Amino acid sequence: MNTSLVSERYAAALFELAVEKNAVEEVYQDNLLVLQTCENSKDLRLLLKSPIINTGKKQIIIREIFEKNIHKLTLQYMLIMVRKKREGFLQAVSNQFVELYKQYKNILTVHFKSPVAPESEVKKEVVELMKNYTHADIDLKSEIDESLIGGFILRWKDKQYDASIRREIENMRNAIAKINLYQKESYLQK
Repeated sequence: MNTSLVSERYAAALFELAVEKNAVEEVYQDNLLVLQTCENSKDLRLLLKSPIINTGKKQIIIREIFEKNIHKLTLQYMLIMVRKKREGFLQAVSNQFVELYKQYKNILTVHFKSPVAPESEVKKEVVELMKNYTHADIDLKSEIDESLIGGFILRWKDKQYDASIRREIENMRNAIAKINLYQKESYLQK
């Protein structure tokens, strides 16, 4: 089965449970913790995907790692995933849950890429501009990309606004490539 389909279904089910139990905020924080733990621990990722380690051992390890730090609902859901042999999707499910939470709270993640770290004033302006444009709360993620030379790129959902100098140079290069310098009328008639 497709990874994204599995993660979407499990995350949607967990989200519905969290809403039903009035534990959306707690389960959201739990999923952030699970994501961070999976990203920071290669051993945990390998353990979750290992076909050699049996289900009971994986459940014990997950209990040891997370039991004292997460809501009971999240822990039980993780253990069910292990029992159903879906533990390899745990990180993807947590990631999808975070996306569902952001949709629920009308939070839009905007990626701001520039050749240097943006000043706080620039960040505030971008957040305000995007807030007015999208009518959503903005979660701004900054990234440095020196290949842009200057300007910036904004990316959200499936949209992108490219105001980089690199893009302008590419546009000029494409425009020049379309000019045929060998046409009779372009040179001889002047």
